[in-house]
Amino acid sequence: MAITYDFPATSSFAPSPESLSDLRLFTIPEAGTDRLNFRTWDTIEVTGFGEDTVELRGHYVIERAQADASDWISASVQIKMRELDVAGVSQRFGPVRATVNYDFGQPSQGRVHPGTLYPDVVDSPKMCTMEGYMKFELSAVPLTVFNKKAIVLRHNITHIPPVGQGGGTGDVAIDLYDEAAPDGAPVAVLKRVKTHIGSWQR
Repeated sequence: MAITYDFPATSSFAPSPESLSDLRLFTIPEAGTDRLNFRTWDTIEVTGFGEDTVELRGHYVIERAQADASDWISASVQIKMRELDVAGVSQRFGPVRATVNYDFGQPSQGRVHPGTLYPDVVDSPKMCTMEGYMKFELSAVPLTVFNKKAIVLRHNITHIPPVGQGGGTGDVAIDLYDEAAPDGAPVAVLKRVKTHIGSWQR
């Protein structure tokens, strides 16, 4: 009589994590929506006011589609930023709040890319990118600015959602336009974004 073994189905996805104890390294979960604490350090130069790096704290909501494969190496996952709300206080600009720009007409979206960063290394991180269209409210200036060119955030991730991990833009020069005069010349420049992704917001 032949002996048979029951192995887990290779096409199955892990349950979508809802707490730290659910996170699994190098594992692709089912589709889901993550409301996570989010912290950024944004470096902005505003014409006439100078440059400052301001720490913003709050949350974001990311919607994850079902991945096109269940194994970590080959899987790709489409993601959309449904919500962003982070705020802080700049020494130069006063209160600053950043949100998704729903009025611009371009979705803030990205993906977890197929492949891994180091193909010859077992359990290598994957690259995740997000192209964001945002508004920055500088209420004390007063000025609300937005980007027309995507703000591309990059994160090297070892699990989904990437709780506890960080990334950002590196050095960039993204023009920011006055919401009150959107077709005018840029009035500010976003020079860098550094990010840290926190745990679930309850």
